[in-house]
Amino acid sequence: MTTAGTVLTPTVDLTEDLVATLVKRGGYTHPLFHPSPAQQAEGGSPPLPGQAVLLLAGGLLEQSGALDRAVALVELREVRFLRMVRAGDVIHVVLVPGDRRATRSGRLLRDDCWTVLAAGGQPVLRATAVMLMEHEHEPEEQRS
Repeated sequence: MTTAGTVLTPTVDLTEDLVATLVKRGGYTHPLFHPSPAQQAEGGSPPLPGQAVLLLAGGLLEQSGALDRAVALVELREVRFLRMVRAGDVIHVVLVPGDRRATRSGRLLRDDCWTVLAAGGQPVLRATAVMLMEHEHEPEEQRS
């Protein structure tokens, strides 16, 4: 079942180069993200840090148009990393818009559920993102 306004993004292939670039540029120093040559020989490619998965999720949602009216990400709540992803995985995001409440400035705060899924529909990450959004206006042709 899908909820009105649900967005399904295109996928992104997690290549070895992408994972290595995100780890390097993100400055992740933990040994988990830098396996020794012996560990790599055993087939242990490094996982993508959770923060990098969140970064990719936000980028996929931006590209999809789901955040076209977004002013700012205000808060991340209930972030749960459910499984590691590695080079070779393919992920995409499902956004389900949640509760909306008006601000004094006429904008909206919206609680969105972001679920990052790997191939086969396995959940990788779930988070509630509180987004400050421009108010939805009716299209001109619907006004009378």
